[in-house]
Amino acid sequence: MGYVSVERWINANHEYKDELAINPEYFANYPLVEICQTLVHEMVHIWQAHFGSPGRRGYHNLEWANKMIAVGLMPTTTGQPGGDIVGETVLDYILHDGPFMEAFSELEKSGFKVAWMDRYPVIRQQTTTVSYTRMGTPVELNSPPPAAMTTLPSAESDHRNNSGFPYSFEQLEAAFNAAFASQLQPASQSVPTTKPQSSQNKHKYRCPQCQLQVWGKPKLFIKCGECETTLVEYPS
Repeated sequence: MGYVSVERWINANHEYKDELAINPEYFANYPLVEICQTLVHEMVHIWQAHFGSPGRRGYHNLEWANKMIAVGLMPTTTGQPGGDIVGETVLDYILHDGPFMEAFSELEKSGFKVAWMDRYPVIRQQTTTVSYTRMGTPVELNSPPPAAMTTLPSAESDHRNNSGFPYSFEQLEAAFNAAFASQLQPASQSVPTTKPQSSQNKHKYRCPQCQLQVWGKPKLFIKCGECETTLVEYPS
């Protein structure tokens, strides 16, 4: 649902900025509390990059896990109480009596809404969001998704097919290269990121029930060990 890429952006003065992205495919059918939960998860990665010691290749280490707990999100490899709090892939659940839930309640009372969302959203299987107390007791959150995307605009209305759109993507790319290519030097090392590496010969596979995702070569047959469900293949 999100990723961080540290020092991803640079300007002509060689000033660096991090990138934190939330996948807009989830905005339509996922509740605001889970979008904010993803946002804070990634914010902790940025905190650790600047003030702590990140694990190798985005590994979720103990320092990261302790910070997550401090802000009110419990890391777990299973998504439920009892899972490991460190690892390559770590989910998290909301601590119902923690700072995150307190801050989100204030945000919700303010009337904040997500104004924009992807026209082709991820379909949500589960209908409720569950938080847990520090003793592991589940608490359901009555938090509906930002909008019910039952119908979508037709492809004919897509701005990429609109002859009135002033510039093509090729023109924009050429303009950027002309303006900045001579000023910026390439990075001397790979940019640290939690984003999965894309490859044209790899496809994404997603469990339709728990939303587990893996990447692999095309036309694999993969079953989710948790849900006993066949994963759906999506071209990368």
